[in-house]
Amino acid sequence: MAFPEHLTADILSRLPAKSLVRFSSVRKEWKALIRDPHFISQHLNLNIAKEDQSGRLLVKYRCNVTRKNVISLLLHGTNGYMLSKLEIPSSVMDSHHLKLVGSSNGLLCLAHDKSAHLWSPMILLWNPAIREFSVLPDSVIDSVNDDDNVQVHGVAHGFGYHPLIDDYKVVRIVSLSCFGNTWIQAEVYSQKMDCWQEVNTFYFEIYEHSCTALNGLLYWIAYGKGNRELIISFDMCDDVFGELQLPDLSFLETPMCTKLAELKQSLYLIVYNFSGRQREIYVWKMIEHDAEVFWKREWTIGPLLGIERPLGCGLYGEIYMESRKGELVLYNPSSEEAKHIPICGLRCSLEVHFYVESLVSTKGQHEVLQETNKRIM
Repeated sequence: MAFPEHLTADILSRLPAKSLVRFSSVRKEWKALIRDPHFISQHLNLNIAKEDQSGRLLVKYRCNVTRKNVISLLLHGTNGYMLSKLEIPSSVMDSHHLKLVGSSNGLLCLAHDKSAHLWSPMILLWNPAIREFSVLPDSVIDSVNDDDNVQVHGVAHGFGYHPLIDDYKVVRIVSLSCFGNTWIQAEVYSQKMDCWQEVNTFYFEIYEHSCTALNGLLYWIAYGKGNRELIISFDMCDDVFGELQLPDLSFLETPMCTKLAELKQSLYLIVYNFSGRQREIYVWKMIEHDAEVFWKREWTIGPLLGIERPLGCGLYGEIYMESRKGELVLYNPSSEEAKHIPICGLRCSLEVHFYVESLVSTKGQHEVLQETNKRIM
């Protein structure tokens, strides 16, 4: 007696993505189901809702032995924390010069961070759970800048998902100069359209190149005109840049570094000193009310010894930090307890990114639907 289709779909949607990939070779109907957008969405939502948060954090670091970049899942077992290394698509991406732009719904965006590749960037989308990757098309900015006198000073990236338009987007911001004149150009890649498009922008200089994606927007820390520190935003629905003011930091006497983070669907600002043996860390939460932005200071942490820098916020309010030994530190602001997770990483090489296993394809919904229809036919 065959199972009803809806019961089959419900049972399969609760299985790990790797198991579903193996099962796709068992029956043609299952293969079509696993590539169905509605099933993929159901599977993703169930994974997001799981109470077990093991494997929900990606840790990127540079190995102190091979000098290669490593991306691992942080797992929490009965014997404590451990790392599970992911196999980077080395056939197309050199792990010595790897940049993890961001993570969204199981998709990772990887870019080449070597300066020689700034004009001809290698960027790809990768789903490690289903072992699928797609190399993005050539940049449109590169094709319009054929003047040998134009110099590239830096490139910043962002990656995220906007639920209203159901699209994954990559943003690339290039800082250029020619005979003393400086400007920036920006372009956005749409997975739905599978192409880049140049977008309008204003002048700013991003100095904290990590990007935070939240609620369909991307955020960077930057300098504006007159070296004014601010937050640059990008709305992935309208493809429009904007800016936000930082909280008043004038009470801080020593030079500070700033970093953005996400916690419980809110944007947070982490400020910390970078000189001396001790770290003092201040954490603000951004609050939006009546189209205005306010900042509320949530925590004052430290001074702490042995800490190099904060990395971001965890799912339950913990602060991820890097120790001066290259270890990952999980700090609880409420209990002031710290857990050290040994990692063989070079100093100042650690990054953390949220992750959830999924069946989301790197090829885009349109191409997947075409492939699914071909299989059914």
